[in-house]
Amino acid sequence: MHTTHWLTLLLAPLACAARSARFTGAAIPRLTLLLAPLACAATVPLDLTGLKPGPISVTRVGDDAIVRWQDAEMGNWEAAFNLEPARPLITAIRRNGVNIVENAVPLYTATTGKRRGGFDEFFDFPPSHPEGTRSHQGRFQATAARAVTTGNRVEIIFDGFQMGPFNGSIRYTFYPGTRLIQQAAVASTNEPDTAYFYDAGLRMALPRDSRPGNNMESEITYYDTEGKLTVEHPNTSEKLPVQVRYRTLAARAQGGTIAVFPAPHKYFMPRDFTTNMAYLWHTSWRGQVSLGIRQLPDDNSRFYPWMNAPPGTAQRMNVFYLLSGGPAQPLLDEVTQFTNRDKFPRLPGYLTVAPHWHFAYTVQAMAKPANWVPPFKPVLMDMGVDAAIIADFHGDGHPQDQTELRLKELKAYFDNCRAQSGKDFLLIPSEEANVHYGGHWAVSFPKPVYWIMAPIGSKSSIAEVPGYGTVYTIGSQKALLDMMHREKGFAYQTHPRTKGSKEYPDKIRNTEHFLDDTYFGAGWKQMPADMASPRMGERSLTLLDDMSNWGLKKRLLAEVDVFQIDHTHELYAHMNINYVRAAKLPSYDNYGELINAMDKGDFFVSTGEVLMPEHSIAEASAGKLKATAQIQNTLPLQFAELVWGDGQQTHRHIFSLESSRPFEKLKIEFEAPAPNWRWARLAVWDIAGNGAFANPVWKK
Repeated sequence: MHTTHWLTLLLAPLACAARSARFTGAAIPRLTLLLAPLACAATVPLDLTGLKPGPISVTRVGDDAIVRWQDAEMGNWEAAFNLEPARPLITAIRRNGVNIVENAVPLYTATTGKRRGGFDEFFDFPPSHPEGTRSHQGRFQATAARAVTTGNRVEIIFDGFQMGPFNGSIRYTFYPGTRLIQQAAVASTNEPDTAYFYDAGLRMALPRDSRPGNNMESEITYYDTEGKLTVEHPNTSEKLPVQVRYRTLAARAQGGTIAVFPAPHKYFMPRDFTTNMAYLWHTSWRGQVSLGIRQLPDDNSRFYPWMNAPPGTAQRMNVFYLLSGGPAQPLLDEVTQFTNRDKFPRLPGYLTVAPHWHFAYTVQAMAKPANWVPPFKPVLMDMGVDAAIIADFHGDGHPQDQTELRLKELKAYFDNCRAQSGKDFLLIPSEEANVHYGGHWAVSFPKPVYWIMAPIGSKSSIAEVPGYGTVYTIGSQKALLDMMHREKGFAYQTHPRTKGSKEYPDKIRNTEHFLDDTYFGAGWKQMPADMASPRMGERSLTLLDDMSNWGLKKRLLAEVDVFQIDHTHELYAHMNINYVRAAKLPSYDNYGELINAMDKGDFFVSTGEVLMPEHSIAEASAGKLKATAQIQNTLPLQFAELVWGDGQQTHRHIFSLESSRPFEKLKIEFEAPAPNWRWARLAVWDIAGNGAFANPVWKK
C-alpha cells in the first residue's frame, strides 16, 4: 500500500479531530492537518437561509456550524456543531474562549406501549397491555442541518434521529441574554395508541477528570430532598438515579459547570401520588461524564398512563441545560430561579388558592394529639400557598354513612380545619361528593354545612339536630340543588373528561343543576401528558371553549388532585395555583369570601413561572378584539393567544413572544379579528409549556 494511504489510516482519528482544534486547543500535527480531507467522512449540508439578522448568529467554519451569542453579563458564547456524522455532534461550547463542554453527544432512550380507552384516559397502565412494552435506544446520524431564526432566538436542527417507532431530528435552541440551552428530540410515530416516556441527557468528554487506570474523579452537585447541598464523586459506568430537590443537578465540566433539568411541569406524567422517584441521573466512566433526566415505567399504583403520542404528532422531547464558567452551587441556584425556588410568587392584591387535595386529614387528626401539625401544612406554606381547599373522605372516613357517625366526622373536619387556619394560612373544607349530579364533582360552602348523602331515591329532609344545627338528608338531584341554593354552594366538575368524569360534564350539559349558577364549571391540570402540545391541560381548555360555545358562562379553576404529601415529595412538578384577587387572607369564619371571589371569576390560573396580574379583552371595533396584559416570566416566553368562539367554532390568534427574555416584566397588547365573537379568553405560554390563563369574557 502507498505510504500516504498508510499514514492516512493511522492518522485518521487525529485528522477528524483536527477541525475541532480551534475549540479544544489541542496540538495537531501538521501532516494530520494536511491529510484531514482524505481521512474524514463527507459533511452534511447546512442550510442557513432561515436565518435573520439578530443577536444570535450561525456561520459555517470548515466542517463546523458555529452559533454565537452573548449572555446577560455580555459574555461571548460559541457552540460548535460537527457537520461530519461520524464525529460527536457538539465539538465544544465555550465562553470567552474557554471551553465549558467538549466532544458531547445527545442521549435519548424511550419505552413505548399501548394506550387503552383513548388518549384522555387516566385509568390505564401500559405495562399491563397484552402487547407489552418495548425499550428503545435513540440513534442519531446527521443527514442534514439547518438553522432558523424565530423572534430573537435561533434553533439549529439536525435531521437523522430515530428511536424505535419515532423518527425526526435533534434540535438545540439558543436564547440571547442567557446561558440557557434547550435540547430536543422532535420526532413522531405513525403507530396508533402509542404511550411512551423518555429519558434524555448529554454525554461529554472530560479529560480534566480522567485519572490513571481509566478511572474518573468527577464532581456531581445537587440539593437533596432535605434541601442540603450534596457533592458526589462518582466513578461508575451505571446510570445513577438521584432523588433531588428542584429537579436539577450539576456536573463539573471541562472548563466550568453544566446543570441539567426538565420542563418543570410538562415532563411529569399525571399521578395520584407525588413521591420523588429520582428523576435525575448521572454517569462518570472512562473519560466521559453523562447527566440527564429520566422517568420510570411504574410508580407502584394501579394507574400510570405515561405520555401520549398520537399518530403524526411531533413530540418535543425537551431537556434544558444551564452553563457557567464557575462552580456548581451558584449555577444550581440560578436554575431554581426559573421556578422561583419552587414557590408561587407573591403578587400584591392577590392570594394563592390551591383546591382538590386528598390528605385524609380528618381521620388522622381524630387519632392525633390536639397540637398535631399535619405534614402538608408546612410544605404548602413554604411553597407560598395562602389557602388550600382540601377534599377529605375520599377513600377515608365514612362519607356514605347514614348515621351520626357522618355528622361526627364532619364536625371533626370543620374543627380541625379551623385549628390549622390562622393569619398566614387558611384550610378550607370541601368534599369530592360524587353523588346525584353525575361523574366526580367537588362542593364547597361559604361556611360549615352538615349533610348526609342518602341513596338516590331516598327521602330528603331538613332537620335541626342538637350539637350540629341544620342537617340535610339529600336523596335526589333536586334536593341537592335546593341545598346548594339555600347554602350558597359552589360546585365544579373535577378532572372533566377523564378519570371518574370521563363522560362529564357532557352527559349533564342540559341538566338543571349543571345549568344552574351554583355549578361553577370544571377543574384544570396537566393531564394527560402530550409533549407535542405547546400548552398544558388542553383537555380542560378544550372543554372550556366547548362550554362557552354551548352558550354557558362556565369557568375553569386550577386543581391539584393528589393524595398525601410530605416535604421530600416532588410536589411542585404536579402543582398549579389560582391567583385570586383579594386584599387580605380572611379568617376561618369568613373563608367564604375567597370562594365568592372565585365564583365571580376574579382570578387567573398559573403554573407559577408565568404571571398575568393585569389582563383584559375589549372590543376594539366591530368584529375586532384587543387583548392587553401585564406579564411576568422566568423562562423565555413562547406566545400569547387570544382564543374566541362564535357559538359554533373555536378560533385562536397567536401573538408571538419569541423575542422575550428570561425574568422580564412586560406589557403585551395586540388586536385580532374576531367576527361574530361571543366569548374570548387570553393565555400566555413559555418555552417549557408553563403558562397562565384567564377565564372567558362574554359579549354583552
